[in-house]
Amino acid sequence: MTKKPMFVSDLENKGLEKQALSLLNSGKYKEATELYKKLLQHSDNIEWRNRLAFCYLQRAKAFAQKRMFKEAMVLWENYRQHGQPPYADFDRYLIWLIQTKNPANVRTALQQLTAQQLDKDYPELASVLGLLILTEHPEFQEVLPQDSAFIAHVEIAKTVLQAYRAHNPERTEAALKPLPYRSAFRDLRTLMKAAIAASTSIEAAQPLLEKIPTTSPYAHAAQLLFACTLKGAELANKMLRFTSPERRLIGEIIGLNKQQLEFLDSLNKQKDRLSDKIKFNLAIQFQSLCGSELAQRFCDATLMTYPAGRRTYEKAFGPMDEFEANRLKALAYENQNNRYDAEFFWKQAIKALPKEGTDTGLKVALILRHIASTQPPSEQIASLIASLEHDPGDKDCYLQILDHYGQQPDATDAYKQWLDNSLDRFPRDTEVLTRAIQAAMSNKAYKKAIHYASIILENDPLNTFAKRVIFSCRLDHARRLIKTKKYQLVEPEIQQAEALKLGKNDALQTQLLRSLLGFATGTDKKQGLQAVAEAMNKLDPDPVTAHFQAAVEAQMAGLPVATILRELPATKDRLLSEQALTRLIHLLTQYGRQQSNRELLHKALEKIKAPLKQSVLKQSFEEKLLLALCQALDAIEHFELLRHCAKQAQAKWHNPIWMYYRVHGETNGDPGKISYMHRFRLMAALDQAAREKDHRARVLIERYLERYHQTLDSPGLDFFDSSLHAEQEEPAKDVDPFDQLFGHLPDEIFYRIDKKADALVKKTSPERLIEELTKVTGNDRNLFFAMMQDPDLFSALMIVKAANELSLDIGVSYEDVLKCFDVEKVPRSLPFPF
Repeated sequence: MTKKPMFVSDLENKGLEKQALSLLNSGKYKEATELYKKLLQHSDNIEWRNRLAFCYLQRAKAFAQKRMFKEAMVLWENYRQHGQPPYADFDRYLIWLIQTKNPANVRTALQQLTAQQLDKDYPELASVLGLLILTEHPEFQEVLPQDSAFIAHVEIAKTVLQAYRAHNPERTEAALKPLPYRSAFRDLRTLMKAAIAASTSIEAAQPLLEKIPTTSPYAHAAQLLFACTLKGAELANKMLRFTSPERRLIGEIIGLNKQQLEFLDSLNKQKDRLSDKIKFNLAIQFQSLCGSELAQRFCDATLMTYPAGRRTYEKAFGPMDEFEANRLKALAYENQNNRYDAEFFWKQAIKALPKEGTDTGLKVALILRHIASTQPPSEQIASLIASLEHDPGDKDCYLQILDHYGQQPDATDAYKQWLDNSLDRFPRDTEVLTRAIQAAMSNKAYKKAIHYASIILENDPLNTFAKRVIFSCRLDHARRLIKTKKYQLVEPEIQQAEALKLGKNDALQTQLLRSLLGFATGTDKKQGLQAVAEAMNKLDPDPVTAHFQAAVEAQMAGLPVATILRELPATKDRLLSEQALTRLIHLLTQYGRQQSNRELLHKALEKIKAPLKQSVLKQSFEEKLLLALCQALDAIEHFELLRHCAKQAQAKWHNPIWMYYRVHGETNGDPGKISYMHRFRLMAALDQAAREKDHRARVLIERYLERYHQTLDSPGLDFFDSSLHAEQEEPAKDVDPFDQLFGHLPDEIFYRIDKKADALVKKTSPERLIEELTKVTGNDRNLFFAMMQDPDLFSALMIVKAANELSLDIGVSYEDVLKCFDVEKVPRSLPFPF
């Protein structure tokens, strides 16, 4: 028997139905509506009709959310036409109808409500109707079911309001009691309680008002009342959200005067375009509200960014004195990032200050410190020192000076002098004492360090830093006593360290030191070595870190390193785990705090160099951990391991900090060894750091490049140049080659070319550039030797190459560059052997 074929229209309907259901499920109700209407033209399917009704209802709600209530009502009527009773969201429909401001239609619709709906089914609608009956539309009460609880609650609410209007708080409180908590007037109940509380305590009213939901019909009234509990800027900002009549209502309640309301109206008109000029003029116009002194101070500050208001200012407050005029000029130049002119006018402002006066010295000091904050580190120290002549009691200034000299290797005497000055003035200050401790420990002045730490503990008995300092000093002194064979004095030092009871790891540290003492003094060396090995294995379970710490401890105590290491597990083919590498970094940092330990740390690292290198090469450590390792290696100046770590990290993560550490390692921390390739790489990394807002990398690179440029300016460093020109001296050039070649280019063009040059440097070596130029010029023109003498030649040639790559005619050729740098005059061989 053959199957009866399906009609084409049935196939179409099934496709349309599937498409319509997909649109409905994805929330595309308008498109689904059209398809279901089309389907219903072929067949009156009850399921399709229900889905069509659902689509109309969802679209009605969407329009209502956009406050398009008329459109929402039309769609809801369409929903009712296709849906089945009981109809959903009838209460919402009535609320939308109320929003259309048509009382006659509302009254007609309200007649359909039952007591059940009003009291239980539609709480949101009942709350809205309650507010309308009490305010704008008391006539709505007549058409509602009179046997409902809602009508009874309306009468109670009216009694409450009558008592409140009669200024009778006790009667109002009593009238509120019969009003059930779950009635349609529950938010009115809270509002009235807050209003009563506000008359005696603002603090009590605010929490009550915050309980009223933002969706409540009483929410706006609650916000108005909440504004009445505020003061100052909070009040002003809140009032700007209300209409002018509402602001005047609040003003009447809290007693604002006419001028205060005018100020708020003016502020409201300008709130979306409050320029410095408008704020300045408002401050002058309404200065009586805040007082002339405060208004003048505000205008003083605004003149920095609105200098055109100077004439208006002097008309309102009188002529400006010389100090203030110079101060404003200085601030204006600072606003333009012109620190040189700003500094000049700050100094003029200082000169304008009276020679006598209680606050003159403080003003001068503050200005000098402000100037210092805008200066580069090399210049700011003089300003800070000068400021102390006028205000010698500023601790922060002393700390900045100490930090500055502490970073200068050749400023030991200056640091010591300023540390003594700081201790004289702040003998019990923790920050100053901390720096004194660090200086004492670096000089192995353990008694001094313990003395300073003890003072900190007198002020703060729980200070862990001070306790740890004393612990470290006791152990360092104990090691020194072992090294000098004063064995009888070691045990008391260890006991005093143990008495601090810092932690388990520190207890293991003292156990190790006691075992080292036993090995040094005992007759059975084998037993002594076993005790050392046992203590070492407890302290450092990883063999690599155990070898490192054992080597350090043995050197510090003057004991044979190789003998002790033979007792520990072998490190061959061992790789450091993340936990072990973290421990190693901690040890490097801990021992490296004393510069005198640097040599023995290098020797200890030699013992574990192979496994450490392999660990970095083969293990997938986090970037943060490797960065901490590089910082620790850099601090003790172990550049071989720093180079290895930075190279591996830079290949994996292309962040500017890794290029800095790579170059720093390759140059052994000596900026004088920076090559032109190093310089270009650092400049590219500096540009990347600026773009990515990597402030740490930017500062490190800038400082290293600054030191590099200082080496170029230092006399006696250009050995090549002096040797090559020993026979015939040429007069110094007055014109910089770059200015001579490229000074005519606009800044934006030169910057564009320079960026391109930076990119080319990464893939163009000097040798490759020489090959390219040989093809252009016909011979190498002594380029190799010329570039050795002057790295700027390579830079200039790269700029011409970059301009050619960008198809920019800058009017400078390779020949022009070679001529400018006198390449023809450079000899082909150097006058000394390598």
